[in-house]
Amino acid sequence: MFWVVSYVAPYLKTLTWHQEAMLSVVSLLTSVGFFKTLSWLLGLLMSLSGLVRKKVLGAHYMHGTWIGWFIGHSKDKRYMVEYYSQDLDSLSITGQSFNDKLDLHGQWTSDAVTVDIRHGQLVFTYTFDVITNSAPLAGVHTSILERTGPHEAPIALKGFAHDLNDPTRIAVHSIKLSDEFKPLAEALEEAKKRF
Repeated sequence: MFWVVSYVAPYLKTLTWHQEAMLSVVSLLTSVGFFKTLSWLLGLLMSLSGLVRKKVLGAHYMHGTWIGWFIGHSKDKRYMVEYYSQDLDSLSITGQSFNDKLDLHGQWTSDAVTVDIRHGQLVFTYTFDVITNSAPLAGVHTSILERTGPHEAPIALKGFAHDLNDPTRIAVHSIKLSDEFKPLAEALEEAKKRF
């Protein structure tokens, strides 16, 4: 860019104000187009390659299958499987929980997600559908990220899920199973083995 400006600068002095205005508009549109194209290309490469996604997102990288457990209100252990879907500018979480017989207990989706690498924290709001409830619940999940270094991606989470209509917070523990989306049955079996 420096060499282009150096080369073009002497010619700019000979332009009329109409030509300068037109050149400014063309330059602006060219710059926006270039950066839009670069952003689109990077997004495409990230969708095609998990390695590119991992390198670009660095310490923010959470994409993949996560498994874990929590103790529910009735003091029963619940296994969970979550899928973190991540691209350049968004992260969404969907999950399901199961009882010890591996029967479905509930499912949730994130509404808004924040990964705060500086403070080592994941925060998201969610909508939770429990089989035994007549209406979905809304809540907030906060977890501390477990990482092997300050610039490394998270490998485990420990935190709390708090349904907004319930004064009880539920302790939640999860680990990353894979950078890929594993089949639910396989991930659930792995959760039962490990927890």
